[in-house]
Amino acid sequence: MRKLLFLLFSVAVFGCAHSQNSLTQTEKEKAVEIGNAAVVKLMGELKRNLGMALKEGGFPEAIRFCAQKAQELTKKVNRELVVVKVKRVSDRYRNPADRPDTLDLKVINYFKEKLREGKLPPYYIVESEKNGERVVIYYKPIRVAPFCLNCHGNPARMNPEVLRILREKYPHDRALGYKPGDLRGVFKVIIPEKELKEG
Repeated sequence: MRKLLFLLFSVAVFGCAHSQNSLTQTEKEKAVEIGNAAVVKLMGELKRNLGMALKEGGFPEAIRFCAQKAQELTKKVNRELVVVKVKRVSDRYRNPADRPDTLDLKVINYFKEKLREGKLPPYYIVESEKNGERVVIYYKPIRVAPFCLNCHGNPARMNPEVLRILREKYPHDRALGYKPGDLRGVFKVIIPEKELKEG
C-alpha cells in the first residue's frame, strides 16, 4: 500500500514549483505514517463522540453534536498532535469551517476523477508552503457509507426531524443528496517538512 504514493508537484496542475524528487522515499513513507496516524486519531475521536450522541438521542442529537462539538473536538485533537494539523474539508461542505481552499479543491476533483475511473488512490501527497514554511500535505479520501445517508442522503427519504434540525443549524447546507460510495470530502493533514527530516 505504501508504494502507491502519488505526488502533485506540477506547476500546470497545482502552481507549485517543487520537484517530484524533493522528498526521499523514506520521507514519503514517514509522511504517510504521520498522515494516517493523525487521520485515525481525529476519526476515532469524532466516531466515539458521535456514537455517544446517537445513543443519547438518535440522529437529531447526532446533528446537534456535529454542529456544536465537531470543530471543538478537531481543535482538541490538533492541540494533542502539537505540530501536525488535521481537519476535514469538502467541496460540498455543511459547516463553512470545512470549506476547501484552491489546492484542496484540485485534490478533491482529482479523487473524484479517479473514483469515476474505479481507481481511487488511498491517499495523495502534495508539497506546499504555509506561512513561509515548507510543508507536506497528506490527503485521504472520505467515502459515503449507507449509514451516512441518514444525515447526508436524499432529503425526500430522510427523517423530517433530522431535516428540520439541519435547516436550523446549517441554513446554507451543501451536504445533502449523496449516494453510497460517493466522495464526501477529504481528511487533510499538514506536516512541516522538517518533521520528515528529523530522526
